[in-house]
Amino acid sequence: MPRFSLSTLLSSLFYLLPLYLFVLAPLLRQLYPQPTNIFDPDSDAIDAESDISLDPEILSLPDGIIPSCPDDTYRVHLLSKDPLIIYIEDFLSTTEADHLVNLSTNAYTPSIIYNGQTTRIDPSTRLSDRALLPRDNTVRCLETRASSFQGWKPHLYIERMWAQRYNVSGHYTHHYDWAGSAARGGDRLSTFMVYLDDDCDGGGTNFPRLRMPRDDKWCRFLDCTLSNVSGITFKPIKGNAIFWENLRSDGTGYPETWHAAFPVTRGLKVGLNIWSWYQPPLRR
Repeated sequence: MPRFSLSTLLSSLFYLLPLYLFVLAPLLRQLYPQPTNIFDPDSDAIDAESDISLDPEILSLPDGIIPSCPDDTYRVHLLSKDPLIIYIEDFLSTTEADHLVNLSTNAYTPSIIYNGQTTRIDPSTRLSDRALLPRDNTVRCLETRASSFQGWKPHLYIERMWAQRYNVSGHYTHHYDWAGSAARGGDRLSTFMVYLDDDCDGGGTNFPRLRMPRDDKWCRFLDCTLSNVSGITFKPIKGNAIFWENLRSDGTGYPETWHAAFPVTRGLKVGLNIWSWYQPPLRR
C-alpha cells in the first residue's frame, strides 16, 4: 500500500488550493448562495451609476396627492407567526367595498398568467376577469392602510390594485405570489387578499400546506365543513382580508404560502389583490 509523507500532502494542498479558490468556490456560491437579510438598514446608500427605475404603471408611487381617509377600525386575528399570516375583519367598510365593485364594473378583461417573461390566458389554470382600479381617494386610502399595517417598511411599494371577478366555475389553481427574484433586485414581500363581494357558494381561498387551528372559533372565517381537502380554506366574507408575508428575511419564499382560489359553484365572487413589492436600492 502506498504511503504519503507530510511533504507530499502539503505539496498536494498547495496545488489544489488555487483550484478551490478560483474554480470550485465560485461555482458553489452560484449553486448555493448564502442568505443575506434583505431588510438591510445600511441599504440607503444608492449606487449612482445603477439607480433603480420604478414603473408607475405597476407600482403606486408617491405623487404628492394626500388622500382624505377615515380612521382604521379593523380587527386582527393572528393565524401563524412563521410565516406571518393575519386574518383581518372589516379591513374594508361596506361602503368602500361597494365603491370598488362599482369602480371596476366596466373595466374587466380576462385574467392573465405571468411566467417571468411572457403572459398568457389559460382558463384551465386561472379563470377570472380582472380590472385595474384608478387611484381615486378610496384606492389611495387603501394604499395608505396597507402600508401602515406593515409598519411603513422602507423600500416597500404598494402595487397598483386589481379587482378580480369570479363567475360560476371561476378559479385559480395553486400558485405562489412570490417569484423568487428578491436576490436579483425585488419581489412581492406580502399579499392582502380582500373580499369585495361574497354573494356566492364555493370560491374559498385554500392553503393546503397550513394546519387547521384547534379552536373552533376559527370556523367563523374558515370552512370547517370541507372534507378531503388539505390544509385550510378561508370563506369569502365581504370586507374581510387575509394578510400574509411571502418572503423570509433572507429573500427566499415561504412554501406554506402555496394557495388557490377554489371554483365558485353559485353566484359571483369579487376579490381585491393588494401586493407589496420590496425593491431595495443597490448598494455601493
